[in-house]
Amino acid sequence: MRNSTLLALSLGLTLPLSVTAEMLNYSCSYTEASYTAPFHTAPSIRQCPEGKCTYQVMIDGMSGSVNGVSGFSVSTTDQDLTLKRTAKDPVMGGMDTTVLTINKSDMTFESRKTTTPSVTLTTQGQCQ
Repeated sequence: MRNSTLLALSLGLTLPLSVTAEMLNYSCSYTEASYTAPFHTAPSIRQCPEGKCTYQVMIDGMSGSVNGVSGFSVSTTDQDLTLKRTAKDPVMGGMDTTVLTINKSDMTFESRKTTTPSVTLTTQGQCQ
């Protein structure tokens, strides 16, 4: 009885780890990007060339990449899957933060990248 209990417990602890370690790939498309900044009086909208732009999102366990850029941490809730990355901006010298959130139920996404000096790029669209 004791050995079967230990086996069940060890399987129960390793199973969730193997499930979260699954490799996931998404192609997330959007048609425009919105830029805001303290020095803008209104958001600037940029249309994507050829009608749409795409993020290639790869998730491997608790880390991920977007368009081949690695270093994203991954968190998940019942509703959302979120990738986040903060990195030094080599041009402006500050820190850039990118957060891409995918809604699990309808596969819509929103991405926000904030750079120095408080410029925010926002995109929204659909993932497959």
